[in-house]
Amino acid sequence: MVFLGVSSGEKSRFYIAKYSPIVHNMENIVPDPYTPPLRFNTVQKNLYRGAYPREVNLTFLKTLQLKTIISLTPNPITHESDPILYEFAQENNITLIHVECAQSGKGKKRGVPMGYSNVLNALNFMIHNEYTPVYVHCLNGGQVTSLLIACLRKLQFWSSISIFNEFINFTTNITVNDRSFVEGFKGEININTEDKADWLWVGMSKGVIGNHPRIRVTETTSTTSNSPVESSRMQIMDC
Repeated sequence: MVFLGVSSGEKSRFYIAKYSPIVHNMENIVPDPYTPPLRFNTVQKNLYRGAYPREVNLTFLKTLQLKTIISLTPNPITHESDPILYEFAQENNITLIHVECAQSGKGKKRGVPMGYSNVLNALNFMIHNEYTPVYVHCLNGGQVTSLLIACLRKLQFWSSISIFNEFINFTTNITVNDRSFVEGFKGEININTEDKADWLWVGMSKGVIGNHPRIRVTETTSTTSNSPVESSRMQIMDC
């Protein structure tokens, strides 16, 4: 191609504009920005945490190819309460699990807005591959979500120092009530050995797992385990 009476800079701009699909068709190829929810973080492979998803976060969340969203909130995500997020879940085949919890309090004397039974129910979804990838959130990604993740770490045999070091990264402080709740976490949980997440107990023997100091672990198989969806998917779990 011959350019007559045209400077080298203008030649370059002409060539790029004519032959580069990136510039020539810019309005059609510029992607939406990827904006993660407030306090977003990866907990483990295919397990994510953060604040309540807003419309601006949905493009990012779609990249995670989620199967399950666990909401630790006062109210469930419905077509009436949040049509945008609800339709996003429907269009992407995401199961919405609601664990009803009070709003996170403020100050050093804030209470604990959730109970152990519902922590155990939520953990069932988080540690079984059938429901992953999972995104778990509260309203602001702070205290409530941190309490649930701390209990997961307790199940994983993390030390208290490690648990609370992670906790403080997502909250302004750790209260006496928070510490007491995590340190006192106990209950019984059924683990489907054929479907549990690989990262749950890396390098630990069945003897160690079976003698967890605070949690009674029952290992089952696909033919004997009860799906948490059957008992939790269509109902509100009170904290």
